[in-house]
Amino acid sequence: MKTPARFLLLLVFVATAATDVQAQIETTTDNMIVWPSFQEAFDAAVGSDKIVLIDVWSRNCGWCRKQQTEVYTQPELQDILATHFEIGRLDIDVATDTISFRGYDLSSAELAAGLGASGTPTTIFMEPSGSYITRLGGFHPYDDFVNVLQFIGTESFREMSFQDYVATLPAAKP
Repeated sequence: MKTPARFLLLLVFVATAATDVQAQIETTTDNMIVWPSFQEAFDAAVGSDKIVLIDVWSRNCGWCRKQQTEVYTQPELQDILATHFEIGRLDIDVATDTISFRGYDLSSAELAAGLGASGTPTTIFMEPSGSYITRLGGFHPYDDFVNVLQFIGTESFREMSFQDYVATLPAAKP
């Protein structure tokens, strides 16, 4: 009698522990995100049904580097990304590759432009189906960017404006 009860208890513990495992973003030793490709983000979204976040960047963009080193390296932000998004990246300067998307074969530069990125950095949010949600152009400090990620990631954008969402947040401490 004791053995089956212990076995059952062990199974319950393992099952509970398995459900507590949270998705994580792959990072380097200095906490920089290892960005999947555009296609990898959409491939992952098929199974997860998460919103897709595409980081449009350029190697020559100082604001992109600032976004990567000061904002995307924050563990709390990475937790939000892992929980709510599949992430991918497009290099706006690459015109020699080919990405197949929604029946079109485009370069990274053409796809970025088609999604409304006229400069870098630009963050594009899309449905797992590939439908466009919105984009956020330019560099945004951590606190502002986290608010946008939570607004989009929790799908609050379906029910209210961003201004209304921000009004529901606790007041910032001085």
